[in-house]
Amino acid sequence: MSEPKLTVWERLRIVAIEAHGVKRAAAGIENQPDIDPRVERVREQARKRAARNSK
Repeated sequence: MSEPKLTVWERLRIVAIEAHGVKRAAAGIENQPDIDPRVERVREQARKRAARNSK
């Protein structure tokens, strides 16, 4: 399945999540298993939105 086009809001959410990870990495926290699932959740919501809109 191809990735749906992300809205500006979804892109901003991903940037904010990744910026939070960078901030924690700068503080010395190297193990951040929650970042990838959070980004994937935004992408999954975009897939669901695209599926709803394509009907």
